[in-house]
Amino acid sequence: MFSLVDTRLGTLERGKWPMVEVIDAERLRERQRNPRACQDRRGEGANASCGPYEWTVPMSLLNESVDAATGLRRAWQRFEERTWWRAHTALNMETAVPLHCWAGLGAGNLLTTRSTVRTTIDPRDIAPQLVGRIRTSTPDNALHLDDYTVLPQVPPRDFCDDLPWQPRVMYVPGGCTYVLGTRVFCLQGRDAVTGPGAAPLSFDMNEARKRVTDALRHAGRVYYPWYQADALAELTPPRRKALFMLPWASHAPGAGALVTPVMNDDVSLTQYHDLARRAGEALGGVYRTLSAPYYFQVAGRSRALDALAQAGRADLARGAPGAWKFEEFKRELGPGHPASYDRFGYATWFQVWNQLDATVLPEPAGARALRTLTYWAGAIDTYVDLGGVRTVPVPTGVLVPPYHLPFVNYRVHFTWVSVPEGYGIPRVQGSPAFDYGPLVR
Repeated sequence: MFSLVDTRLGTLERGKWPMVEVIDAERLRERQRNPRACQDRRGEGANASCGPYEWTVPMSLLNESVDAATGLRRAWQRFEERTWWRAHTALNMETAVPLHCWAGLGAGNLLTTRSTVRTTIDPRDIAPQLVGRIRTSTPDNALHLDDYTVLPQVPPRDFCDDLPWQPRVMYVPGGCTYVLGTRVFCLQGRDAVTGPGAAPLSFDMNEARKRVTDALRHAGRVYYPWYQADALAELTPPRRKALFMLPWASHAPGAGALVTPVMNDDVSLTQYHDLARRAGEALGGVYRTLSAPYYFQVAGRSRALDALAQAGRADLARGAPGAWKFEEFKRELGPGHPASYDRFGYATWFQVWNQLDATVLPEPAGARALRTLTYWAGAIDTYVDLGGVRTVPVPTGVLVPPYHLPFVNYRVHFTWVSVPEGYGIPRVQGSPAFDYGPLVR
């Protein structure tokens, strides 16, 4: 639950920053029911539900939240790139360690496109009667590389750390014999291969799989904690100077989310006119006529619209104010100016949380041909013609299980959600970890 507190940008000239006030409605109701029992919050006999019920959160700049979202994607991209090149280099250590770790081949710059702001609506957050009428959506954080290449996009130190160089004979090459340009026979093994050459007569698959397994363990033990640290650094100073994330209670798995209301300087009314039209068309009937008057009330809520409100929703302590069907449609709105939030009774929140994901990397199907675990071997073909006998080396790659990188762990996700005034903020749990109030009032 929340309400808006002096959100005018003009207050900046007086040293004040636009803020949002969030309220734990359950604790507020408990205080109203048992004011005497809740009087001494520090006493041993005080009810736990009588703790703080009101917190102040400064609004963050929308652009800062976009930069943070872009940084969260970059943190994941770095982790994915480090993990792949660790596995690939370890598997092909005979040639890849000298090329990448010693010579630094392909130490490119990881480029991350800027994230796009898109408010999302989980079907579980809206009234069942409006499912199918309000446009729901799920976060699409594009947690993958923008471009998959055949050379590393991170420096060698990112994936060569503590990687031993222990070359060994991994295979006995196979090959085919050609007589006057016609293939007569091939000597080859049964391993799956890619490329023009025949499969090796023998290949040390056990060693190959061990190298991959060791690399993935190293990534989980070293690179994954680094990824989580990189992600957290994208949300906090000194990298972010106008992003005021509130841990509610935290972004740890299953423990809530980091949240902040965001604002921009857009004073256009276009999205609000569009909202009135969409809500009226979706609800139909009398709502079609009353939609625009409802959203564009100038001074308070018209008493004629009280018939649309749910019974018992007269104040914040008993429930969300306003005509609830119209209010629910405000979830479709995007970020706005603080004055627009104040006038239309909503705010857009940037949210970050950890979510358990089970997937195979890379996720884009079109990139998997470039990111298949392959030991680069070779075959020797023999050609017999009128000029004599000659041998030609031919490249071939042995496909190594699990072929692509499995990932089962928590990833940092993000989204923007718009919440009508007086309604619950999605994903938060428990109480905020602290209150900005003493710092900003």
